[in-house]
Amino acid sequence: MAHDSWASASPAQPWILHMLHWSTDALYGLGLLGILGVAAHIVWLLIRLLGHSVSYATLLTALDPLMLLLMLAELLHIMTLAIHTHHLPLKPVLALIWLAFVRHGVVLATTASPLATANAAATFGGVVLFTVLLAWLHVTNAD
Repeated sequence: MAHDSWASASPAQPWILHMLHWSTDALYGLGLLGILGVAAHIVWLLIRLLGHSVSYATLLTALDPLMLLLMLAELLHIMTLAIHTHHLPLKPVLALIWLAFVRHGVVLATTASPLATANAAATFGGVVLFTVLLAWLHVTNAD
């Protein structure tokens, strides 16, 4: 009760919401530029592949910071939704966990240690589980 009246009367709340929206848009924009850069790099590698053999280790290494950037953007999106609705939205949180599993899989693919086999199987199981869970949730739970 007192918390709601404080939140609606706070002079900093509009500024904070504006900064959250701007930060989310900026990170999504950087993520988009990163994705387009990686896509252009993939096209360039495919063109070079016609004449030479190319290693994809560098490309997988570049995906790790890109996935982290997307995770940060999704976290800001969750924060924005939580501030507007005063509850933690389920589907974006699960999507963030899904991104973490996929990022972990990318890291495992770049390290490729013999001990990573069980870890890779657990990561793959997590990706499958969260993919099914995200697909199963109703659209009304999205945001």
